[in-house]
Amino acid sequence: MTSHLKVSVVIPALDEEQEIGQCLASLARQTFGDFVVIVVDNGSKDATVSIARTFGALVVHEPRQGVSYARETGFHAARSDIIVSTDADTEVPQNWLQRIHRTFVEDPNAVAVFGPYWYKPFFPRSGLASALIPHLSRALMFGQRMSWRFGHPYFSAANFAVRREAFLKAGGFRSSKDGQIYSDWEDVQLGIKLHRIGKVCYLPDLVVLTSARNLKLDNARDILFGTPKKALRVQVMGKDL
Repeated sequence: MTSHLKVSVVIPALDEEQEIGQCLASLARQTFGDFVVIVVDNGSKDATVSIARTFGALVVHEPRQGVSYARETGFHAARSDIIVSTDADTEVPQNWLQRIHRTFVEDPNAVAVFGPYWYKPFFPRSGLASALIPHLSRALMFGQRMSWRFGHPYFSAANFAVRREAFLKAGGFRSSKDGQIYSDWEDVQLGIKLHRIGKVCYLPDLVVLTSARNLKLDNARDILFGTPKKALRVQVMGKDL
């Protein structure tokens, strides 16, 4: 059993100066200290890159617009045994990397690990969206646990990790049908492919906090109707996005 595995954390970012500092600060507080942070700049016009470098992150650039491209570039830039994914608007607990690392060390058959996320509250705490955040977070966690039990792991890019060799074997964030980069839900679709080639572990108590900035009224239709439609297409019908 390998007692120590090298770890890289990949964070795609586009104009994230308002959020990325909190994300990187949470990584700086990790109880597990031997890791590299890779920030993939997707064309930022603000201070995202300078903030990332202030925290000692390795910055790589991806000119093609789209988080799938940025994530793919970051994962291929990583040279570690374990590649960990999170988002620029996410804060992770102090033992996040320690728990992830320990899971891979203790279970050599595990090809991937993932956990849930909880939405950060809006400030000021007012409005319908703010009131619904705790309920929506619980519903997401329940759905994630159930989909995993039925063999359809629902990865969130804010909180998963994969063995590098398994990521490459699965074909990364590209369709196994035509080799094209996924246009959406690249995290979920990677999780499904990884489940086909090995053991995927779910850690329900390893919760990260992510921004609720997308929970706006103009996104309500997509959240209520678009998400189930995508889930049906990807997880039930086996089609790509």
